[in-house]
Amino acid sequence: MNTQNFVANKKMLALIIGVAIFATAGVSAASAQVQGSTDQKPQIQGSINLQQSIMSNVKVSFTDAANTAASAITNGKVIGGSLTIAQGYVVYNFKVVDDKNMAYSVIIDPANGSVLYTSPGHEMKFGGFGMGHEGMKGGFKHGGQGWNKQQAPSTSTPPTTGTQ
Repeated sequence: MNTQNFVANKKMLALIIGVAIFATAGVSAASAQVQGSTDQKPQIQGSINLQQSIMSNVKVSFTDAANTAASAITNGKVIGGSLTIAQGYVVYNFKVVDDKNMAYSVIIDPANGSVLYTSPGHEMKFGGFGMGHEGMKGGFKHGGQGWNKQQAPSTSTPPTTGTQ
């Protein structure tokens, strides 16, 4: 390699490095501006607050509903629960176990505290440490009861099968 080629290549390399540094700095600055502007959500105040509407109808505390769920199962102990939506209704859904390692799902009405549903018991099987993928096999399945599924509307005409 002669000296002229070396000098020309050196200048080209310096130019490429300079452009790369300049482009990186520009992208970083633009990224910082975009990130800064999207971190905050706009503050809005509509006329209907869904959380307040739902909570104004919840008359039974979580603790009272959990006690009701536990008492729905002989020797029952609540191991988890939440306020959720099932079949279009706001309900408390609790997981309850008994002294025979049977697991149940108990659904409580948050407005009046009544038990809406108790699943059949299912044996909890533990296959290792924790309750991960292998730890609980079939623990809280609802036995095909489908308590959380919407019913399909009935029709007066039977469904067709095959070709017409």
